[in-house]
Amino acid sequence: MFKLGEYDEFEAAEIADYLKEAGVKVDLKPSISASMESAVYLEGRSSELRERVEDFEVYDLRIGALRAALAEGADAEDFTDRYLSTLDPSWKEKKEETAGFLKDGSDEVGGSPEEAMERVADLLETLEALQFLDSALELNEIDVEGDPRGELGDDPLLRIPVDPDDCDPDEELLRSVLAVHLDKEVEVRLDEMTAPLARNLDDEFLDEYPEEYYMVTSIGMTIERLLGPPGDSNKIDLDEFRELLVFEEDMEDFVMTVDGTAVAEDIARTLKKEGVIKIKGDKIAWKR
Repeated sequence: MFKLGEYDEFEAAEIADYLKEAGVKVDLKPSISASMESAVYLEGRSSELRERVEDFEVYDLRIGALRAALAEGADAEDFTDRYLSTLDPSWKEKKEETAGFLKDGSDEVGGSPEEAMERVADLLETLEALQFLDSALELNEIDVEGDPRGELGDDPLLRIPVDPDDCDPDEELLRSVLAVHLDKEVEVRLDEMTAPLARNLDDEFLDEYPEEYYMVTSIGMTIERLLGPPGDSNKIDLDEFRELLVFEEDMEDFVMTVDGTAVAEDIARTLKKEGVIKIKGDKIAWKR
């Protein structure tokens, strides 16, 4: 089997549907995967952190925005909007501009590279503000899904990310977290012998999954080249067989090069199993 890649359930099912529709046999193998990320931060009362964190004014603004959103009693759906709008009334407009840049590039949205960098910086600032919001609500046990008029208190607990290199390792407020995320992923594998049917793939598959399209196409082309002997003789040695696995294919807009020499013996065993060739020593012969 040829391993195409590992995907979430939705993508794996969608890719499999495209391949099956083209006639390629597909096998889906689900599994649980783990990913990790670490973070270092200072955690304590705002009065304690004010003495330890430079430019604490940024966090004062976020605390004020959180108080304002809580005071308005907005429901859970509007709470985040109220918080971000207090920090920056134009955040939604900036978000749309940034999304347009990331999708189409700065030339398409009429902005200079400098303006594009400003938009990305705005997006990062918004993400940091949201992380601050989530941790402040958690630490101060405020549930906006229930009663959004929760009390933040005069000296709330806060969590502020820091660079560990800038902190005293004996700092009593220093905390480190290793977060492990367990997710379900699905390995998509396909049958090499039906891979040549990738020529029947819908053009939409190329648009949605271009990398996967060319990987499937490459294995399909490789197998197709090996279904019959390369010349008048139906017998070659293993080194000559390896040479057949290196080729170029004109794809109209570019030339695709394929090198399968590292898996020559594996492909030979697959062809033998399927009754295409016979192997004796280092000699390979196609069955007539």
